[in-house]
Formats: sequence, C-alpha cells, structure tokens
Amino acid sequence: MLAAKRSDLRSAVGLVILTGLTGCPAPNHPRGGNARAFTLEVGRPGASLRGVAGDRDRTFAAFTTTPDTTTDAASSRAARTTIEARRLAAIAWQVELDGTAGPLARARDLLAITLGGAPGLRGEPGAVVVALDASTGAARWRTAIDSTEWSVITSIAPAPDGFVVGGTFSGTLRAQAKVVSSAGGSDGFVARLSTAGDVIWLVRVGGAGADSVQGVAASPDRVAIAGTVTGGADLLGQPLPAFDERSPFADGFVAELDAAGARRWSATFGGKEDDSVAGVAIDASGRVAVAANARGAVHVGNSELMAQGPADGMVIWWQPGGDRGPTILLGGLDFDGLRGIAAVGDRVVVGGFFSGTMRLGDRAITAGGGDDAFLAALDDSGNTVAGWQVGGEGREDIAALAAIPDGFIAGVTHTATAWVEGVPLPAPKHPMSGAALVIRGVP
Repeated sequence: MLAAKRSDLRSAVGLVILTGLTGCPAPNHPRGGNARAFTLEVGRPGASLRGVAGDRDRTFAAFTTTPDTTTDAASSRAARTTIEARRLAAIAWQVELDGTAGPLARARDLLAITLGGAPGLRGEPGAVVVALDASTGAARWRTAIDSTEWSVITSIAPAPDGFVVGGTFSGTLRAQAKVVSSAGGSDGFVARLSTAGDVIWLVRVGGAGADSVQGVAASPDRVAIAGTVTGGADLLGQPLPAFDERSPFADGFVAELDAAGARRWSATFGGKEDDSVAGVAIDASGRVAVAANARGAVHVGNSELMAQGPADGMVIWWQPGGDRGPTILLGGLDFDGLRGIAAVGDRVVVGGFFSGTMRLGDRAITAGGGDDAFLAALDDSGNTVAGWQVGGEGREDIAALAAIPDGFIAGVTHTATAWVEGVPLPAPKHPMSGAALVIRGVP
C-alpha cells in the first residue's frame, strides 16, 4: 500500500470539478497566457487515462478499460478504448474502439488516436492510427502500422498536411505500401501520414541492439524525432554513435528530417548508465527541445552533466541548424524524471514526477509519501517561467501532455485525494482510475 501523504483536504468533493484558478497559484507564479484555466476530474472505475489533445473549444481524452483476466469469462475480452470530446465539463461526443489507447493528436478537422492490440492487425501487438471527425467523432480512416513480430506507436504529432507518428518494432514493419525491417532486436520508426490517411514516407532508425523512437514533432517543412539507441545504430545510413558502443545501455538521440523524410542533422547524448527520452518539441522559433531522463553523468556534446540523485529530468535545446543550445536538469536528490514535452510559442512545457524536494523555478516543492507530479513552462534559456505542482495523499503522475492555442492540456492520474495548486481532486473509487484534465495558459 502506498504510504499516506499529509493533506489538508478534508471536505467531501463532488465527482466533477470545474474551477478557474484566479488567485490559486502561489504568489510567485507568473499568470498564464490566454488559454482558459481549469481543472476537470474525469476518472472512471476500471479505466485508465492514456492520451489527451485539445483546441480552442474542446478537450479530447482517451481511456482504456482492460478486462480482469483473473476469471476465464473475462480473459477472452479485449481491451476497449473510449474517446471523449468535451466542451468544459459537458461531453460533446463519445466513441468506443477496440484496443489499448496511446497518444492523441489534433490536426485540421481530425482527431487521430493510436491503438495497440486492435483486431485484424499483424503482430502481437500490432499498431493502428484511427482518425475521427473532431466535431462529431465519426470515423474518417484507419491506417495500420503493423509488423510480422510486434509494433508499438509511442508518439504522434500534428503536421500541416496530416500527422507524424513514431514508435518501435521488431520484424518487418508495413505501413500500406511502405516496408522496413528491423536490423536487430528492435528498431525505431517514423512515418508521415496525409489527412486522408495515406503513408507518405516511412523511415527506420536503429541497429543490432534495442532502439526506439519515443517522440516526434512537426513544423511546415521539418520533422523532429527523438528516442534511444544502443551501439551500431544509424539513421538513413548516418551513424548515431553511442557513448559506449559495447554497452547494452541506451543513449538518447535527436534528429531533424525535411518534409520528404531526408535527414538534415542528428546528435546523440548519454553516459554509462541507461538514459531515456520522454519526447521532443519544435518551438515557434524553430528550436528543437528534447525531454529526457538522465542517470549519473550524461555527456551532451562537450559538456558533462551530473544528476543530483539516482535520476533527473533533462531538457536539451538545439538550434534550427543543429547547433546545441542550453541543457538543464530538473529534479532533486531522489529518483525524478520527465514524462512529456510540448511547445507553446517560444516556450516549452514539460511534465514529470518527483519525490523528496526539488526546485521549481524560484521555489522549492516537497512531495508527500509517494511520487508527486509537476508541470513547468521553460523559456529558451532554460528558465522556469511558470510551474504547477500536482500532489496529494497517493501517487500522482503526468499521463499525457499536449499543446493547445496559448497553453497546454495535461492528463493527470492520481491514486487518492489530490490537488493541482490548491484545486482539489477527489479520491477515485479504484486507486488506478483517478484522472483529471489540467488546462493552463503559458506566459
């Protein structure tokens, strides 16, 4: 059982909370941008929050219900995903699909959801992108990205002419007429899809070890990808050198492709221990920012950074031409890290987890008995311009993070009574089903 956390929240709280935050943040917090600020509890028994997206009028969220396989009757049922569109607290439409939900993305009039383990796919699991009409939820198209062994879509981003997806696979991966094969145990992939669901191009990343694409982002003429590689990996014939080519532990990589999928530049970073990547973003000035997790000493270019505790979150910027910019660490003396990143204008927003105490801008925040979550808006120099703590009596985490006009939407999960900078969230009926949407502007 998770250790209990100290909390001043003693009053009963209704199932649905819709609260503006005027006056709620700590006095040293800058006020957010123009996005309407609210927190909405959306948890339901038996379901877990998997993906979020939004626009100026609506929020979108995907929940997966996994059957209880402890009984024979339940074991034959597949996971089911529910996608909901809301205008504030009111549900505008709701759609159910077979499979386990992954990340969402909103582009033009479409909402794209990624699913794993849906019926009719090759591999165990297989992956598919399903596009819905953002206004009504009506199905528009379905594009499988499946493999002879297995495939997982880890990330999706809107592009001017559709979507970009990234993930990992083993075996021979097929996306319509485009085919690539893994060079080792697992490789990464990135694919560009049109607004009609056609696969424009498909690119493999990796080598003989375990490699993966963990984040994608797109602008009108560029695609940024980030993930992890081990020794001997390459991107379109260009080596992605690991810190130690003989080590089985992963290093991070980032690369930029042009609109046709050709490589522009790439870089790697890492150290002797296992590092990971939580996502990538392109800001309004064309800088590429990577959210990663560092253990021990991490080498970024000619610089070496040392995590304060067992692990820290890390954000690294690159200029449009590939020159490296600032690098910062986020965390304290315990095991801390990042879950996602999104670009809002010239800022980036990161979401992560921490225990113990860490710095969040000009204040120190302290977690309770388990992990707490946090959200931070950073400028291009790595300064924290706004921060939000998500705490409570149990464990809190950032399940998903996406940009909206002038701000961001974060999917927060919680196992007990929690709060977002003073806004309360009720304890869920089941510890694994607490979920809330947090929408904030970015200064």
